[in-house]
Amino acid sequence: MSKIITLLSVLVLFLFSASPALSKYSIDSIVMYRLKDGGMKEIRDDFTQKDKIYADFTFSPGEEEMGVEFRWINPLNKKEQSYFELVKSSQPLKKKTMICWLQMHPTLPEKIIGSRFLGRWRLEVWVNNRRVAEKAFVVGN
Repeated sequence: MSKIITLLSVLVLFLFSASPALSKYSIDSIVMYRLKDGGMKEIRDDFTQKDKIYADFTFSPGEEEMGVEFRWINPLNKKEQSYFELVKSSQPLKKKTMICWLQMHPTLPEKIIGSRFLGRWRLEVWVNNRRVAEKAFVVGN
């Protein structure tokens, strides 16, 4: 029994040490929404092709410069769009929120026979070339 406990302890330590970037951020640090009339945020995880989809990513930057990239992955598992920004930390250190958006432009044939935009999407956030957060959402008609 003690061998199992030791093995589980080593496994837990390995998992936490193998992904140090993930310990700073959480999957819940991405908030997705669309803007309603009047500029009010409507937080949701399902959208239409006509929506401009916004995402807020809140994090605590380190003391060094950080490269932050948003990757919008379409239902075909292809990178549809990406956005990169170099973030400089401020003194004193405080949380930052970055905003990114996606607007789809289906062609006329796609509007008629179906679109590559319909289905389950992912938004991945990468910091210094490490994926630190991910959020799934759905685009329908």
